[in-house]
Amino acid sequence: MKNYIKIAVMNKNILLIIMLLTLLFCRVNKLFSQEWEYSLEYGPYDNEMLFFCEPTELSDGNIAVASYYSYKRANTPYIYSKDPAVVILSSNGEELARCVFHREGYTSMTYTPYLIEKDGDLFALFTHSPEHDYDSPNYFLNYDNPPEDAILSFCKLDEELNIIDSCEYRFPIDIFQDSKWWQWQEEPNEFSGHLFMLSVFEDKEDLIGSYIKTVSADIDSIGSRGHDSLFFFRMNFEGEIVDMKGYERETHGFACPSIGYRRNQILKTDSNYLLYEAYNKDIEHGRVLYYDQEFNHVATKYIVHPDYNNPILDADPLKDISVLKINDSTTYLSVTASCIDNPHNDFYNDVRLYKLNDNIENASDYLSTENYIIRGGPYTYERPPGTNSVDVANDTSIYFACNYNMHDLALEPYCVIECLNADMDTIFTFYYEKYLESIRTIDDGNILLTGYNHIAKIPASAFDPDSIEEAHAHNLKVAVAYPNPGGDVMNIRTSLRDCTLQVYDMQGRMVHEQEITDDVTSVDTSSWSSGTYVWELGTENGSGILESGKWVK
Repeated sequence: MKNYIKIAVMNKNILLIIMLLTLLFCRVNKLFSQEWEYSLEYGPYDNEMLFFCEPTELSDGNIAVASYYSYKRANTPYIYSKDPAVVILSSNGEELARCVFHREGYTSMTYTPYLIEKDGDLFALFTHSPEHDYDSPNYFLNYDNPPEDAILSFCKLDEELNIIDSCEYRFPIDIFQDSKWWQWQEEPNEFSGHLFMLSVFEDKEDLIGSYIKTVSADIDSIGSRGHDSLFFFRMNFEGEIVDMKGYERETHGFACPSIGYRRNQILKTDSNYLLYEAYNKDIEHGRVLYYDQEFNHVATKYIVHPDYNNPILDADPLKDISVLKINDSTTYLSVTASCIDNPHNDFYNDVRLYKLNDNIENASDYLSTENYIIRGGPYTYERPPGTNSVDVANDTSIYFACNYNMHDLALEPYCVIECLNADMDTIFTFYYEKYLESIRTIDDGNILLTGYNHIAKIPASAFDPDSIEEAHAHNLKVAVAYPNPGGDVMNIRTSLRDCTLQVYDMQGRMVHEQEITDDVTSVDTSSWSSGTYVWELGTENGSGILESGKWVK
């Protein structure tokens, strides 16, 4: 009897342990279950690919992803012609629907649609321009009635992304081609007449939109084909354009909007619309054009880097503009800047984040720079994500993303994600081993990371510097080795402190050891043999490894 009672008690204890372990597992699963990643696999010989750009969280918790479908150009290794596309993912990261808006004889220089949800309905705005790629089977001159116009489309979509209602507006476009010019041969769509949508957003029960209409570039007679034009329009949700105003630009088709402009470059305040753009004149590196609510131009203010002679080039404009308005006076501006390393007279590219006071009531013609940070340096080429590079959570936490290794095919691209405070001081730095097109916080506090072929939903708790294990569980690292592959120098970049770097060869022999005291630690590897090495960052007391990776010389 006593043995039976003893066994029963043991079984009861085992049951309690099992229950506790189950609860612990459920807790861990709940902690990490918020994260998911959806990705598409492509091979080097695939001729068609779907690319993700800008996610929008819908009222039902699903994610609508503005995307584009690309077609590889014949006889070249890169993607060229593009169709606007939309993908719907569930709140758990499962694909629910997909639609490509293809049109014979056309391509989209805007690439991805603008998506707006209104009263539970999803709407898309996108453009089509004549396809000038001679190698494309969709080349506009392949058709009996080649297009002579560009199209602005407004569509209402159902849950399966079928078009249930739509309006189209056609605008005559310059279809001239200069097939003798080498840039026309390499990038015919960029140098042809087309529409490029700058921004679309809801305002006072209507949609405000803006696009650039370009003329074709003509190398034999610059400017002979006229000027590019900027248009603003107000559209209701029935698709009716109720107001439109246009402005002639200084450019003549050479300043390709797809390079000089991005998305969401127009902001709104209580009384004005603001267009941020590059500007190349004297010492000004950018400018902001102010318009009233009838689209009348009322003011222009200029952006100048506070220390413009060092290192930014006087004549080179800020590029790759991404803007985020916090209030009527404050805007975060993310850009790339072309710079020069004076001792070596070498050009390079870096990424900058400015906090600007752009209140129209300020007396000065120049925006006040309240703060700024610079990322990158000589011999590198950084670039911010294509659609959203900065976002703010809870009015205080700033997420700022910057892509590295963008123009070196021998190196793997990766993204640095910095968590900043309101003063733009770095709280901690994380590394995501993929290129990003967008970083965006959503209503439940989670973060959406979107790249060309993947989108991930990550809980904000994964960006806690005191929770490295959770960061690792969501494919975030707290240190990175670069360049990788490298040469005579290996750099370790991390926000970690009070830790030790150890490097081992593939035979397990330690080849280097030192303490981490700076954001970047450079290691002289000139005496190392070519091959693969394993690096580790561990606590000084030897209690654990905080980060590790492989580096190739």
